[in-house]
Amino acid sequence: MIVFGTALLASDPDRDRFARIYRDHYRRLHRLAAQLLGPGPKAEDAVHDAFVKLIRHFDELRDRPEDRLGAWLAVVVKNTALDMLRREKRETELEDGYEPAVPADQGEFQALVALIRGLPEEYRRILELRFVTEWSLAEIAQATGLTESAVKTRVFRGRKMLLEQLRREGYLDGRAYL
Repeated sequence: MIVFGTALLASDPDRDRFARIYRDHYRRLHRLAAQLLGPGPKAEDAVHDAFVKLIRHFDELRDRPEDRLGAWLAVVVKNTALDMLRREKRETELEDGYEPAVPADQGEFQALVALIRGLPEEYRRILELRFVTEWSLAEIAQATGLTESAVKTRVFRGRKMLLEQLRREGYLDGRAYL
């Protein structure tokens, strides 16, 4: 399908650039999808969908540097995988007596999520890339256009902000976490 899709690209340079982007980012995107969906065809589908979206929007994204396209593709893979999981969750019949693992107090859980979402975007995004997608500092630096030193600093400051908020709200008892 990807091969047929590249035929839709306007020129040989566009097709060559797409092939280079595919080659350079496929493995990392597949690892991300496999972390979210498990290894197998679902992960492959999520990556495939991301590259199909890239082909569809290639004219709009043409001027973006390739490292930025890699970050864009990662977001598309993550969102596609999460959509697949949500769809699967809605379609899965639960066994009798099944109790999902959720916090006893749903209000506390929502408050915790709000704290994390309340972090400044520049720190929340870096923490998500580092700890959820498990990217290296170098991968984050390449995707965001920051230096590795700046990424390391944002990871440190973001963790510190999150810990301070968690302590203030009574979720932590003063010990070191994260």
